[in-house]
Amino acid sequence: MNNITIHNKTLPIPSFFQVFNYGGGAGDKTRELVYARLSGDTPALLNYYYINNEYTHLFQSSYFNNILSFNKIGDALNYVTEQIITKDCCFYKESNIKPYDFNQKVILLDSGSSNIVKYVAKDCNYDIEKFKIKIIEHAINYYNFANKLKVDMVVAFDLGGKYTFKDDEANNIELQNFYRQLNKKEINHLLLEETIKYLKQNQGFYPYVLATVHGDTPHNYGNYTKEILKLENSFNYQFFGFALGGIASSKNIDSSWYDGIKLPKNKKAKDATLPARAINIVRRIVGNRYMHALGCGGYPNIPMNYYCGASSFDAASPARRVGDGNGLSTSYIFSPRAAIPPKAKFSKYFVGGYNVDNSMRKENFDYISLYDIDNNLPLCGCDACNQIKDITELKLLYSQQANNAESFYYAKQLMNIHAILQHKKLCQVVSSYNTMKDFCNNYSNELNRALLFIYNQIVST
Repeated sequence: MNNITIHNKTLPIPSFFQVFNYGGGAGDKTRELVYARLSGDTPALLNYYYINNEYTHLFQSSYFNNILSFNKIGDALNYVTEQIITKDCCFYKESNIKPYDFNQKVILLDSGSSNIVKYVAKDCNYDIEKFKIKIIEHAINYYNFANKLKVDMVVAFDLGGKYTFKDDEANNIELQNFYRQLNKKEINHLLLEETIKYLKQNQGFYPYVLATVHGDTPHNYGNYTKEILKLENSFNYQFFGFALGGIASSKNIDSSWYDGIKLPKNKKAKDATLPARAINIVRRIVGNRYMHALGCGGYPNIPMNYYCGASSFDAASPARRVGDGNGLSTSYIFSPRAAIPPKAKFSKYFVGGYNVDNSMRKENFDYISLYDIDNNLPLCGCDACNQIKDITELKLLYSQQANNAESFYYAKQLMNIHAILQHKKLCQVVSSYNTMKDFCNNYSNELNRALLFIYNQIVST
């Protein structure tokens, strides 16, 4: 699949979507919006749960209270960013980085429904039949929201592939019993059917819609995909593409996902197996249609994702790795190792990847503690790296948290965006090769050799 145009904006194939979770956290999440210019036209993934203040949550921002007064999601994000800069002063003044016009980005909206479910369940007094009715109403609200704000693309509303228990959810017996009683496959199928009915009634619906795919085994994943095609045929409607869920983590998955595959010793390559196999399964059924692999954009995943058929993917790993750093660590970035207290946790810097001229870097890909990064490590030449002259300057910015917190946050965002742009660069590099073999042979290293070993088995099963 070549690059595509969505609402007069170019979306490269493949594309890495940067996750913007402002409203889902403080500190770093706030600054992601402020420094968006550095990631440029990198497409964005937003979480409806975090930006729609109908749902009360810990980090919700009052700046989103009147979000539906805007006609475009980009305008809303521009407004919020301006408030963060002018009212909250959450930016590093010496950076001279101006706000970015979010209308230039392709924006994908995901529902964050795994968080919404608990609210609906409580409102229904944990009654399954009432829940079925109410969850459809929430799905319609989601689509109306996306349409009003002219979001470019939306992931169809579903129950989500898993639940992350926060606050006191794990101790809520009624909620836990409710989760156990839910027939998620039945309700997800119902939600897809109601989605098609809604879209048929709203012919001018603005966003491109991705049908969600689920399944706990390869067999069930394929069957679920076939059921979506049957729904399309029965309603004479075709989704723009598919959003593949529940395959971002290999924890607690059914062992059948690895049937017929001999895994290499390289752990990073092993972890890329699950999403690649799921993508391959769906591609064989739906052909050359758009596919987004939710949460599966981790750096080692990208080559197999693309060559198995994915059009795009996202991952929060760049932000999470810089988020590993705490304020205490900033006082010890230049200290002897023996002086560093155990509670001091450093942000992690992306090493490896490619330089701006597409030449492969000498380091093996990894996220390394900023403390352990060699001060003489050459910069890659991306827009984030161009804001500093060397690693020593980055560490110096990081170290100033006690006197200037924004210096600390700025350093972390430079690290975050450097990693994001490395993911984007890898997408550009793989797209220039017709086959996985050609790419891996031209950029041969331990990781790529292991990925090719797995890929050859996946496509032959």
